[in-house]
Amino acid sequence: MIRNILAVIAGNVAWTVLWLGYNAILKGAALVPSDATRRVEAAPALLLLLAGSVVFSVIAGFVTAAVSTGASYWPVFALCAVQLAMGIFFQAQSWKLMPIWYHVPFLLLLVPATLLGAWLRLK
Repeated sequence: MIRNILAVIAGNVAWTVLWLGYNAILKGAALVPSDATRRVEAAPALLLLLAGSVVFSVIAGFVTAAVSTGASYWPVFALCAVQLAMGIFFQAQSWKLMPIWYHVPFLLLLVPATLLGAWLRLK
């Protein structure tokens, strides 16, 4: 049980660290504004952010499945719930800073990408 909880935490930390590092790289390359209150409208930047989220979700699902006990998807489902709740929270905070075509796929792709990562580990 404790290992499964740690697996969810590990997946969440992996996604968060990758996301923050990726955003720092995009800001350093001037693809996204360094000022967090400026609106982002450039399609290439938004597509890069979406792609990063999908890749990091796959990695987070893989990490969670690798750390958890057995071949159960329950820790991965818990990670999906945590990631989706956090995603909704943070997307709501930046709702006016990005177009809706970014927010919707960001949230819709979190769960399937995370499950794909777990499936790659557990298959």
